[in-house]
Amino acid sequence: MRKKPYTAKGLCRVPCFRCGNPSTQQRRICTLDKWVGVCAECGIGLNEVELMFMLGRNYKKILDNYRKRSQ
Repeated sequence: MRKKPYTAKGLCRVPCFRCGNPSTQQRRICTLDKWVGVCAECGIGLNEVELMFMLGRNYKKILDNYRKRSQ
């Protein structure tokens, strides 16, 4: 179980926790108490869920800007 964040070199070797594609980001999953790698596409999906939860209907413009920066 990964208790510390990945280094940049280590992250590129880790598959995405959700889909298995190469990871470009990392997340700490509090309920699992571990760090996991996620690919760009799954990272966008996670951000969408977080923004919907935190902002309600007003999240789409922020998500579109993030999507452009991530790809």
